[in-house]
Amino acid sequence: MSGRRALAAVAISAWIVVLTGAPALAAPTPTPTPTAVPVPEGRFVEVNPSTVEAGFIVGLRASCTAADDDPPQDTEPAIVESTAFGEITVKPQFGYLTGAVTVPADTKARSYRVVLDCPGLFSGTASTTLNVVTGNRPSRGPATGFGSTAGDDNSSLVLGGGMLTLAAGLVLAVLTVRRRRTA
Repeated sequence: MSGRRALAAVAISAWIVVLTGAPALAAPTPTPTPTAVPVPEGRFVEVNPSTVEAGFIVGLRASCTAADDDPPQDTEPAIVESTAFGEITVKPQFGYLTGAVTVPADTKARSYRVVLDCPGLFSGTASTTLNVVTGNRPSRGPATGFGSTAGDDNSSLVLGGGMLTLAAGLVLAVLTVRRRRTA
């Protein structure tokens, strides 16, 4: 193999090492696309957030109007109840019935039914689910390999190794060419 071919082969193999590590490092992380939550029609109750840790506050939004009222115009208070937090009165605000309640700290972790009881002309019920979780959190993610959940960022190590390989290939190519010229 001639000196130029050896130099070209070493340079190409070094660039392959460098370039195969680069796309993984340069790939941007995908961002989630926001989705619009449709507004329910008619009688409904919403809990925000729908999953909460015991001891924290949840917001309630409800409506006791007919399905064809756009936007709803609730004018009378209603009762929302659940075994997770007891009974609360939601009051009219901005056309909806709103309120907030603290889930007691001793509430067990599980799913609870939340029921709206509408009074008056549009009497009836609506329900949703509130998920209560425990406050136990792991101190660190599982060490499952080289990725975003474990280990350090080794991008500089990969890039440095590629550059070192390229430099070593160029030195060997120059020495090979010099040796053939002197012989």
